[in-house]
Amino acid sequence: MHDITEQIERITMMVLLLAFGGAIAGGLLADIGWRDVLAAGIILLVIRPLAGLLGMYRSTATRGEKVSIAFFGIRRVGSVYYLSYAINQGDFPDADRLWTILCLVVFASILIHGLTVTPAMRWLDRTHGRDA
Repeated sequence: MHDITEQIERITMMVLLLAFGGAIAGGLLADIGWRDVLAAGIILLVIRPLAGLLGMYRSTATRGEKVSIAFFGIRRVGSVYYLSYAINQGDFPDADRLWTILCLVVFASILIHGLTVTPAMRWLDRTHGRDA
């Protein structure tokens, strides 16, 4: 049952990513300004890694493992759920801008992490003597 559930999750994620790509091609990020790009960069390259490192402060993982985990973060799209919840619970006059920034963060994360995860994991494996 676990294997079937995992396959359904992967298929659903693939469909969502295809829809996300279609939304980007349709102009989802057309209204992005330099402040939005700066905010997304800070979130992706500073806040998320620092929060990850702070969360692993007392972990027994090596420094390389902590940095890798903090940089790559938790996969999937939890931020979408968190922003949805926050917007439904409060009054956010700039909700559309928050969604745009979130979509930019997700898009940049897919690109950056997609390009760097394999070399980073290979390096981490080599440093721990796990590479054949």
